[in-house]
Amino acid sequence: MRDWSAIILAGGKGKRLMPLTSIIPKPLVKVTNVPMVDYAIAHLVYAGIKHIILALAYMGKEMKEYIEKTWTPDRLGDVELECEIQHSKGTADAYRLLTDQIDSENVAVSMADIVTNLPMKRFMDFHIEKGGISTVSMKTVESHISQYGVVLLDKNRKIYLFLEKPAPMELYLSSMAQREDLFLHTNIINTGIYCFKKDLGEILHETGLMDFGGEVFPYLLENKFDLYGFVENYYWMDAGNSTTYLWANWDMLRKYAWPILPNGVEYDGIYIMGIINSGQNIRIDKPTCFGEYVSLSNRVKIKELTSIGNNVTIGEDTLIEKSVIWDEIKIGAGCIITESVICNNCEIGENVVLERAIIAPNCRISDNSQIRDRSIELGQEI
Repeated sequence: MRDWSAIILAGGKGKRLMPLTSIIPKPLVKVTNVPMVDYAIAHLVYAGIKHIILALAYMGKEMKEYIEKTWTPDRLGDVELECEIQHSKGTADAYRLLTDQIDSENVAVSMADIVTNLPMKRFMDFHIEKGGISTVSMKTVESHISQYGVVLLDKNRKIYLFLEKPAPMELYLSSMAQREDLFLHTNIINTGIYCFKKDLGEILHETGLMDFGGEVFPYLLENKFDLYGFVENYYWMDAGNSTTYLWANWDMLRKYAWPILPNGVEYDGIYIMGIINSGQNIRIDKPTCFGEYVSLSNRVKIKELTSIGNNVTIGEDTLIEKSVIWDEIKIGAGCIITESVICNNCEIGENVVLERAIIAPNCRISDNSQIRDRSIELGQEI
């Protein structure tokens, strides 16, 4: 029997990320020209896990086709990667449906729609060392407690209380714990990556619990199972809406998620995947990244924290800053684009101003348009 296998939860629709997810599932949304699901797979492969199952649901067929095309046996080596399309009713239910395919003593569960440099091998070793049925990855945050949750830990990181987005009364009651060796943390977030003993599968089949955070962990604590929290300061970002999606791209370019880096070869803070055709008096600031077959006309300015995808043409005198440009895009001359996202197969006219704008796939924006602080839905012509 293997020591480890892993499940990647990759079935979500990405509703909060609309309209970026109008025609693709959230795990295929690119951060610095790499789909988020690729980061999740690479994270587990790098940790030495040899058997990985992707739990697919929404647009599962398209997801499976992408995975099988991208993660070939030559790339995977001795790693076995499977895709299973299922109709689960929650995170724990997705795990339960795959228990017959798990042949390891321990199972790591990750997500396909986050970017993180969680030290996965150290997390797994911590789980083995503590010997509990489950270990939850956590990190401290600087935010109001109502947005996240609270956890009561002892000095050995054993969890005694686990509340997600607690009500004030729950927080008050939890703070009354009298044991001096318990520490109440009100600024710790559950980052959604877990380690389990294989025994969890039996519990899920017996109880029918559907969700890890809301049901499984409270059940384990109530029934005196040992549950531990792995708390370290690492990078983690849930690119769940257009704002945090931009942040994830900016953070990757700033190397906050090191050793995870943008796709391409780095030239002093500028990452390039392929050919760039450029005119005269081009200005490219760092950090920025470029896909393949990018064409920059005369006097184009690509300023810091900009990610540009594949097959992109940018007209003369256009300035782009802190923005994410996807693939198959034509941008006209004299445009100013700041803190915006332009999705696949869009055409932007001349002298267009985009400021904190989200342009869905297949849109056409006419000359001299000004779009600020709003989203343009799929296929619109403005």
